[in-house]
Amino acid sequence: MVGLGLLAGLVAVIAVFLRIARLAGTDAVLARNETVIGGSAVVLAFVLVPLLLQRDDPMDPRRFAFFGIPAPRLALAEAVSAVVALPVIAAIVFAVATVLAWSPTPLGVPLALVGAVLGVATCVLCGRIFSSLSALLLVTRRSREVAGVVGVFVLVLLAPGVALALTVNWGLAVSSLSLSVALMLSFTPLGAAWAIPAAAANGDSGGALLCFLIAIVSVAVLWFAWRTLVALMLTSARPESDEQVQPRGLGWFGSLPSTPAAAVAARSLTYWSRDPRYYVPLVIIPIVPILLAVPLVVVGFPLEYYALVPLPIMCLFLGFAIHDDVALDNTAVWLHIVSGRRGLADRLGRLAPVLLIGLPLIGIGSVITVFVSGNAAALPALLGVSSCLLFASVGFGNLISARFPYAATRPGESPFTQPQLTGSTSVFVQVATVAGTLAVASPAIVFGVQAILFGQPDLYWASLWWGVLTGVGVLALGTIVGGAVFNRRGPEILAASVRG
Repeated sequence: MVGLGLLAGLVAVIAVFLRIARLAGTDAVLARNETVIGGSAVVLAFVLVPLLLQRDDPMDPRRFAFFGIPAPRLALAEAVSAVVALPVIAAIVFAVATVLAWSPTPLGVPLALVGAVLGVATCVLCGRIFSSLSALLLVTRRSREVAGVVGVFVLVLLAPGVALALTVNWGLAVSSLSLSVALMLSFTPLGAAWAIPAAAANGDSGGALLCFLIAIVSVAVLWFAWRTLVALMLTSARPESDEQVQPRGLGWFGSLPSTPAAAVAARSLTYWSRDPRYYVPLVIIPIVPILLAVPLVVVGFPLEYYALVPLPIMCLFLGFAIHDDVALDNTAVWLHIVSGRRGLADRLGRLAPVLLIGLPLIGIGSVITVFVSGNAAALPALLGVSSCLLFASVGFGNLISARFPYAATRPGESPFTQPQLTGSTSVFVQVATVAGTLAVASPAIVFGVQAILFGQPDLYWASLWWGVLTGVGVLALGTIVGGAVFNRRGPEILAASVRG
């Protein structure tokens, strides 16, 4: 796997090098767009990747605390040694490509060399600073998980934006989105170094000087921050234990009644608030509509119509989150089986996190959605479709998770991993949950779409009543039948939960 990763990285570096180098002699505006946006993405990677990977830093300044090396000398030595790291070598390759891209322009080579040196220096210092901050601040497992989730969230949000900036109206010097993004990044620490030859090639000598000053100041500030951080870390001890904080109180168990369903609800709420296997997918749910919006924006789909789509999509994915909830318990589901707790109590308790999040999401999100779309008449249909998708997906999930559980990520493992599976149970469960939910919600969706497109107010209310009544019916039926299945298949459920 490491070899495949290195090979993929090498192919990506070569592809980027060829793409940037071929800009030599092309339109200066086009070249500025690609070099500045691409260079800014490279610098940003040195900020975010250390937070995402969170690996043990072999060059942690605290490892050299007993050698008596002065902090400024150690900071310089670590910065220089980082030049031979593979990510920095990739940044150097990109910098060489920018020099080739600007070589045909007057003063292109010297200005591009200055920009390349400042850009690589920015990458090195950012990489060292954020790697050390990750080792210094992200001590506990939970802090690392939260940082990883935030990093993934930022990357996923930035990816469609960068793709859009590189494709929409590409090559047009006037009113181009890519041009606007490149100009904005040119005067930030991310892109100032790469914009020095670009501004000069476009006849903006004042802009080139300003970009140079911004790049110089950015490197100076980063160097001062790095040297200060090294001095701080040399006098701080490395923690011996990954988790030293002991929980206080009973949490949700002390807040809810002492009933079987409430006990399961308390445990589910605790999982959803502390276990990354639950809250990582929860964080990703709002990102899905953003990703879907990118191709629609490119093809010119009316945004006032698309504004009505994100809320139902989020409700569908939120309800889908419990389709394999039993398997996530792993061996802990044994407590539910041997305690004699009825399956209905188990099914009802697992509804608590989804409904606690989903009901306010529907209520508040519907009002915000109709305000953004400018179509207040669509509120009943939006409530009906969203409610149906949420309730129906939870109902199907309550039934299917008891009848067809499959191996899931074990407690303590990364939420981005999945055990090796044999057979097609997981695919069947996921497809059946989504397909069943969309099937029962399709009349509400059709009524809502017809009302919006053809202006039939009665269909708005038909969508509301069909969605709410059908959703509640599927939720109740799935919960009752799922409870009966849970009572009958306890040993099989336990066996499936610990598999993988």
